[in-house]
Amino acid sequence: MASSPNTKSTSTTETVRGEHRFDIAGYSRKQGVGAGNVLTSATFAVGGFDWAIRYYPDGKGDEAFVSAFIRLVTPNATARARFDLRLVDRATGLPRSVRRSVEPVAFDAGRARKCEWGARAFMARAELAASPYLRDDRLTVECVLDVVQGTRLSRTTASPETVEPPPPPDLRGHLGALLRTQVGADVAFTVQAEAFRAHRVVVAARSPVLKAELSGSPPTVAVDGMTPLVFKTLLHFIYTDALPGLGDLGREEYRELVRNLLAAADRYAMHRLKQICRVILQEELDAKTVAAALDSAGHSRHCQALGDGCVQFMPSSGLEG
Repeated sequence: MASSPNTKSTSTTETVRGEHRFDIAGYSRKQGVGAGNVLTSATFAVGGFDWAIRYYPDGKGDEAFVSAFIRLVTPNATARARFDLRLVDRATGLPRSVRRSVEPVAFDAGRARKCEWGARAFMARAELAASPYLRDDRLTVECVLDVVQGTRLSRTTASPETVEPPPPPDLRGHLGALLRTQVGADVAFTVQAEAFRAHRVVVAARSPVLKAELSGSPPTVAVDGMTPLVFKTLLHFIYTDALPGLGDLGREEYRELVRNLLAAADRYAMHRLKQICRVILQEELDAKTVAAALDSAGHSRHCQALGDGCVQFMPSSGLEG
């Protein structure tokens, strides 16, 4: 019997957010009139409705407190919204929530008790006078509204089983393992009597010069003008496209290896390796090492790139003339 697919439905309340700041300048002239005296902000639109902040500097009923409300002013409209009435710190510009609704509340512009929401006891007048919100005879009331637009129901069909994503590619690791294990190796390079076994197809694919040298060659190929360490590093790059860890070398040994590796890359037309070596040497070259590098370049018929790099370095380091 075929099984039914797993399904899931989600009910989402969609809202539209809006903010408005009501700046009250000359605050001292607005208070002292008596309870019920109201200051009203300009009308602002959020979620397809018009709203206004209403602030009572002498309170709406109790003169010991200021009062603040958010009112729906669209005629005969009804809406549901969350509100957050705040006061703004005059020094930092950051708002502090004073009265807010956790859940959406119902506004009804046609009903006196439902047309606005807020707090009669918004803040004690004495507390406000000593606060950072009332400074330079100015107060800013902020309101953040999240107006409910409706409820959306979505249905999702899930696969019966969760399929894990594929692992990241590891061609570099596999070819590196092939070099280490030497499984299927069909050619050996001898460097100063030390043998390095490799795979013709891999080496030929990475260097056109080695491809030509391996064409019709015997199983053993002699490599001159190179140390075993340099060739071993070169072979590692051929298989993995990266340099091996060389942390056990001293700084001068490392420089010498990279200089010789640059010559090898130039010799075998491995342009990416050559550029990597040039970048490393550019970072490592200084006044004391340029002379040694130029001497190395002068003694190698494969090291024109190293000499060029040193010549480029000389003007910027003050070594000319």
